[in-house]
Amino acid sequence: MRISDLRIRVVEPTDFVFQWREDIPPIQLTMTVFEVVTDEGITGVSTSWLPAGPNEIAESADHFFRPLLIGRDPFDRESIWQELMRFTRYLISPKAASNIDIALWDIAGKAAGLPVYKLLGAYRHEVPVYITTETQKDAADYARIAVEQQQANMHAVKIHAAAVPDKDIEACRAVREAVGPGYTLMLDATSAYDWEDAVRVGRELERLNFRWYEDPIRDDDVAGFVQLCKTLDIPVYMAESTARGPWPMAHYLATGAADGLRGVGDILGGITGLRKVGDLAELHNRRFEPHSYGSTLVQAAHLHHILATRSCEYFELPHPRGPMDFGMKTTLEISEDGYVHAPTAPGLGYEVDWDVIDNATVKQFT
Repeated sequence: MRISDLRIRVVEPTDFVFQWREDIPPIQLTMTVFEVVTDEGITGVSTSWLPAGPNEIAESADHFFRPLLIGRDPFDRESIWQELMRFTRYLISPKAASNIDIALWDIAGKAAGLPVYKLLGAYRHEVPVYITTETQKDAADYARIAVEQQQANMHAVKIHAAAVPDKDIEACRAVREAVGPGYTLMLDATSAYDWEDAVRVGRELERLNFRWYEDPIRDDDVAGFVQLCKTLDIPVYMAESTARGPWPMAHYLATGAADGLRGVGDILGGITGLRKVGDLAELHNRRFEPHSYGSTLVQAAHLHHILATRSCEYFELPHPRGPMDFGMKTTLEISEDGYVHAPTAPGLGYEVDWDVIDNATVKQFT
């Protein structure tokens, strides 16, 4: 089997608008769809998302990565991964390299007739789900969502608040009061605070018995994270916005800058990158909780990794979910008891609705 083509397209869903913090306005999200085509009729698919320059991602893949892929054996994933990820040294899109890796795993699963997590080595077949919110208008909105998800048997709720310390504290207090003392809660501060505010909010989260405290300051401030981890009792998670592959994760753990790691598969280097970070975290007796907020195939890539590792506790599911399922015929299924179950179809295991994708395509490379 050989790779015969790389197809990339930029897709603009009409209702793909989200907001994660008060000081950043709502953003129209886009998708970059990758198809790695083989000469035996098997095509691997992945979809990048976020407001991350979709044209740049597509053009980088077309210009730099297509020549490296054509004629290659799609099962030589590690060799291809190493070549693609070298380009991140020059700020060539890690999202393009990552999604190509995800598509190669999709090919492998389809060729073997197995879901990807089976190829990775299954550790489990279901994962408890937590819901993660968008930024809301006021504290009462967070409380309402949390109660709804608690009643729907979701295992936890993570708050994307205003990224303004006093407002975030108000939201966290309102949510804790609404759901009671025993329900699992987290806060994602989206790297918005300075160190003093990070400590102040962290102390309040400890009082409110939150499960973890995510990205209170920028990932670049490694010394600040080291000090924060020493100062606070609540587990501090970081590294979600590390955008040049998995390599910084070793430094974060070795220096004590993180109690737990976060990461995005379509930035870290796809499923191969997720595996490397997951193994690293396990060997350091730390958790690695992938950021599975995203389009269905990005969520699927994270799910397959999570199903094949013991270093992750939860699967993250966006709220509202609907827009993230754009362009899909099949999507992740959540059981009544709040678990996402392993897909059974080969590859990533979810079917794209190409008619919908075609209608929303604004640019195509082939």
